[in-house]
Amino acid sequence: MDKFLYFRTVDDEANDGVTGLKTNSPSSFMFRADDLVAMQPTHDARVTLYFKPALLTGHSTDAMRDTVTLNVTQGDTFEVMSAITDAIASPTRGHSDGFIVIADDVATTDALTGAVPAADSAVTPKYIHGSITSCANIIVNNPSGGFGIHEYYEVLDIGKGDSGDVAALLSVKIPAQAVLIEGAMVPVELAGNALGLCALHFHSASVAFDSAGAGTEWIGAGSAGTASIPDGDADLDSAAGVVGKAVHSGSIAKIARGAAETFISVVVQEDCSAMSGTPKLGVYVKWAGPAAVAV
Repeated sequence: MDKFLYFRTVDDEANDGVTGLKTNSPSSFMFRADDLVAMQPTHDARVTLYFKPALLTGHSTDAMRDTVTLNVTQGDTFEVMSAITDAIASPTRGHSDGFIVIADDVATTDALTGAVPAADSAVTPKYIHGSITSCANIIVNNPSGGFGIHEYYEVLDIGKGDSGDVAALLSVKIPAQAVLIEGAMVPVELAGNALGLCALHFHSASVAFDSAGAGTEWIGAGSAGTASIPDGDADLDSAAGVVGKAVHSGSIAKIARGAAETFISVVVQEDCSAMSGTPKLGVYVKWAGPAAVAV
């Protein structure tokens, strides 16, 4: 019997199938257990699962992994990964029908008149292990068969470096003939001290970590005109920075990349060689054209 792993990110069932519609971040998704290829802690309170692409088509090439990220109790990443593995390996432990709920955030039901439980009833979210606190996000890549409108989001660990150096790079590149539509940076975790101004650059070739960011600044205080919203850099400074305070590409014109590939990097805008802690920056990119491929 095939086994399937179920995930849902919305807390109100009425939003299931509405939130994330027509994006690569659906509100719920069910993967074949056999397509789970890896799990890893991506934070001391976060576990990411990697799957073979569920929507792979004959036109897709170099397909990226679909992912599900779970928020977990700090320090319990091992226990969560062990519980998921055990549930797949031992379906008789409450999963004999092959349907295995890994993380379902729903706490409010949506139902027809007369249904039990009734609509808007409070229910308890369901998790395969008590240390899972929520399903952070679901990323299902390649919905357009390789060509169309694409979105990508990745949380990057920001490294130390001199002002103007590359502190992190996206793990994907965008092939030629793409048009960059919009992008954003979102502080996810601040530095341990008062350092961490960052801008987002794009390049036509891969740039090494800790080398000079010689690309074009797309989002930040130095972008063309006063295009970014707000007009400034993403700030990971422990004192001045704010987790979740996004910087968007704003009014900058869409960028046709022509025959050039696109590589995205985070470039520090001050001397961050003494930066401490484990700062993290979420990077969002939206474009038209071919699907991204792993670098």
